[in-house]
Amino acid sequence: MTDIFSRKVFFILFVFIINACGYELRTQSEVLSNKLIDFIATDSELNLELERQLNLLNNNLEPKDSKYDLALQIREHKIEKFVGSIGSGARTTQVRLDYSIVYEVTKKNSKKFINQFNDSKFIDFNQSNILAFEKEIEITSENFIRRALKNMEFLLASQKYETQ
Repeated sequence: MTDIFSRKVFFILFVFIINACGYELRTQSEVLSNKLIDFIATDSELNLELERQLNLLNNNLEPKDSKYDLALQIREHKIEKFVGSIGSGARTTQVRLDYSIVYEVTKKNSKKFINQFNDSKFIDFNQSNILAFEKEIEITSENFIRRALKNMEFLLASQKYETQ
């Protein structure tokens, strides 16, 4: 009985000491949160998803009177599908998705820069379950865009510290 009690006390003390030292889990960067963004993009499914994810970060994508913190222009945004592997009978067993986004960012009182982000993923393909495959492509597309936003945040944060 005392062994269990001493383990609980040790665990509580350990958590308290770690917390007191200032340790915390990594949080999302707030470089792309709560901003007025002039979002310039064509109406495509990928750009609409990007817009949705920017809105989830509490951004206002409709600045008034040209007063914005950041201008984000999407020059190219696409996902291409390729056969990743072929099984018996020359049937597709895997599909490779290649994601690419080219964007231009202009920060207020700063110079603009152009960046490209690429990512790729293999997805298993089963002809008898096309709906599940389409859903997996949708989820993968959302993940690609999240990674692209993290890349944008990283670049914006590094630009912030370069100018200081």
